[in-house]
Amino acid sequence: MTDSLFLFLALAFLGAMLFYSSNKRKKAAKTLQAQVVNGAYVMLTSGIYGKITAVLENRIELETAPGQKLLVATGAIRSIEEQPKKSKSASAAKPAAKSVPKTKSRSAAKSPAKSLAKKK
Repeated sequence: MTDSLFLFLALAFLGAMLFYSSNKRKKAAKTLQAQVVNGAYVMLTSGIYGKITAVLENRIELETAPGQKLLVATGAIRSIEEQPKKSKSASAAKPAAKSVPKTKSRSAAKSPAKSLAKKK
């Protein structure tokens, strides 16, 4: 009798936890969908970042780079992100030219085919 009561309570607890987590997930999905508007900066589940340029029924148009647009499903949105800020110092500073070390030419090294030909 006590074993069946314990089993019933354990199943009831698991059912309640599943119900609670399901409601929590639905609530999070609703709040995410409410934030999907033109101009929002988002990250997709594939890791692609972009700015929403148009919201259609179940798809969005995402601008990943200037002039580059993707049409993706709204379910592919993982999160709404902060738009990255462009720093003026990074665009004004030019990288220094890299010095390329001189290497010996490969013609100085003997190839295995030539050394075999000389032996014969």
